[in-house]
Amino acid sequence: MFRPFVLIFPVIFILHAEVRTFERVLLLETKGETSASVSLGDIDRDGDLDVILAKGRHWPLHDLILRNDGKGHFTTETLSETADRTYSAALADLDGDGDLDIVVSNDKPDKKLIYLNDGKGHFKMASTFGDPAWSTRYITVADLNGDNRPDILVANRSSNPENPRPSQLCLNDGKGAFPVCTPLSTQSATIIVAADLDGDGFNDLLIPHRDGGQSLVFWNDGKANFGTPAPFGPAHSQIRAAAAADIDGDGKKDIVVGDEQLGLFIFLNTGKRQFASPVPLGDKSVPPYSIGLADMDKDGKLDIVAGNYQAPGSVFFNRSKGTQLSFQEGKWGDGKGAVYGLAIGDLDGDGWPDIAAARSDAPNAIWFSGAK
Repeated sequence: MFRPFVLIFPVIFILHAEVRTFERVLLLETKGETSASVSLGDIDRDGDLDVILAKGRHWPLHDLILRNDGKGHFTTETLSETADRTYSAALADLDGDGDLDIVVSNDKPDKKLIYLNDGKGHFKMASTFGDPAWSTRYITVADLNGDNRPDILVANRSSNPENPRPSQLCLNDGKGAFPVCTPLSTQSATIIVAADLDGDGFNDLLIPHRDGGQSLVFWNDGKANFGTPAPFGPAHSQIRAAAAADIDGDGKKDIVVGDEQLGLFIFLNTGKRQFASPVPLGDKSVPPYSIGLADMDKDGKLDIVAGNYQAPGSVFFNRSKGTQLSFQEGKWGDGKGAVYGLAIGDLDGDGWPDIAAARSDAPNAIWFSGAK
């Protein structure tokens, strides 16, 4: 499903077109702690995007809810009175009642938690899932068995190849609880991408290897049966971040990955469960910690947003013509801390997508689209 891994010079031309800037910043906290992810969604159904900040990673902190007034001003409250070691807090309608609930992936030894929404953006811890002993990083929420209820994919990490820790699939029982989890044949992962990669209407799984091994694609039969996974990319990867979307406009979902050692790459989907050789993007000496895909300049093409480690982030504006890839790089952020997570959406109501960044060792912040 993948052509031999050969590092090639990118087919990228730097054009002299105007790029959208991200100069206006709002710090969401007064100090930097250990945040790992940020999610956006209209939790109180008032028509604007609110912010959920997952905080703690390996050290307990309180996860935060930031309610938006529609103009990019926020009121902050804690999700729970209990501090925990949270890597991600994903938003999805878990119980089918029309509002957004929250899945919290805590690192060991904390329980993994489900918070249900009362319809007004107030949350109550309703159940747990998985095993508190899992070394869990990020979770992905997607319907995998075709019942129109989101399931949970749990990325578990092991930096010791002699002691692999499989990632897990936890199916929704139809009522927003996840009583049964099934291991996936993986060794170490920090992120899982769920997307229809072969065009058959079912969400497949890309599970990148985090600690030097082989990344894998799991093909879905539509009922959450995946069979033997196929290798993806090089035999040795250290991938922190990944995302899937149609970058070249051919109707097939491509893959963008951020390897901590090798940098950022695009794998174009050539159909029939095959991907072209990877195309490098940007400065490989800058470790990419997070990736977002969105049309940042509203030209109808998906752009690539990268959050980096101790370096300003990048927006790669898509100027491609089909498979002739072409990007123009713009910068965002102040280069402080590590951008473990980012989310993209219009947070101030001006019609332009903004960048929300979850950082460690620097305050969490929003970079709004446009000049100051």
